[in-house]
Amino acid sequence: MAAGPGDPVRRPAAGARFFCTVGRGLEPFLLREVRARLEASEVEYILGKVFFTTCSDLNMLKKLKSAERLFLLIKKQFPFNVPSEIGRIVGIALMKQFGWKADLRNPNLEIFIHLSDIYSVVGIPVFRVPLASRAYIRTTGLRSTIAWAMASVAEIKAGTFVLDPMCGFGTILLEAATEWPDVYYVGADVSTSQLLGASDNLKAAGLKDKIELLKVSVIELPLPSESVDVIISDIPFGKKFKLGKDIRSILQELERVLRVGGTVVLLLSEAHHRCLKDGEGRSIPLNSKGGHTDELGVAKCLIPEEKTGIAKTVSPSLEASNQECLDKMPPFGSLVPMECYKVSLGKTDAFIYKYKKSHSSGL
Repeated sequence: MAAGPGDPVRRPAAGARFFCTVGRGLEPFLLREVRARLEASEVEYILGKVFFTTCSDLNMLKKLKSAERLFLLIKKQFPFNVPSEIGRIVGIALMKQFGWKADLRNPNLEIFIHLSDIYSVVGIPVFRVPLASRAYIRTTGLRSTIAWAMASVAEIKAGTFVLDPMCGFGTILLEAATEWPDVYYVGADVSTSQLLGASDNLKAAGLKDKIELLKVSVIELPLPSESVDVIISDIPFGKKFKLGKDIRSILQELERVLRVGGTVVLLLSEAHHRCLKDGEGRSIPLNSKGGHTDELGVAKCLIPEEKTGIAKTVSPSLEASNQECLDKMPPFGSLVPMECYKVSLGKTDAFIYKYKKSHSSGL
């Protein structure tokens, strides 16, 4: 049975084997997280899932931030031929064997079966509520797993000044402040409604006194030059945001306020990525639905786990692909691209880019 929020702390049997589902492109983040947070061993991944062994208790397992759901692994094997109605067949077999009744709305036990041409996986959910559903976020904006992943590569340290200059509902700042509390956080946005939503989220999370909110434009930040240690932001895109000159003005202002050696982590749309990669200032046309026109041939960017302990399922071409992506992205002034991850936002893809400021920009 899935564990409820009020259940007592239970420690899994020694060497219990688990797997998490994870958003496409976030596998490297979860690989690192289970090793660091859970001291996990036998860590490996396949697309959309990370497998690991740990002795951590349920309270520690619940702290995973980059995962969608957590399962106790029952079986993982090579694919086999099965009928298309496998779910119905398994359900009938369980009812006959144990006398259980099927209840799709409020089950006592959920069995997860994933079949593909590459593998077959059977598991049981550890928690009813997905790990990605944050109790401390009242109004959702950017997906919490993406926000945490961005913060995790930003090199946040105690006593630093962290800025989100386009904070929206404050999801990135919430994820960062929950994980790294001893930091000065500032969120800025030009939209009153977005800041109200952010304020509600901060209040619900009990972080009202940890994060300061400002109503200012991202291209006119009221901050001294080279005063910010870390900048993390989801660059908006869509019908109301034009590329070219706008995104360059934004990056110039971020470059101005960032100290030398500081870090910028940005979520860029594929259109943003193309614009910066090509070094062009022109706007990219909108399609009929108000989004930016997509083009083929965008390089895949996924950083695998460190060379020690990489699962055999990780293709060695991923590392080369990431390097190719970085090689194609030129520096923006003093901002030098250091890491790149291509991630899924559901209906579209985006890029998490990490920059470091190499020298004084003189702005």
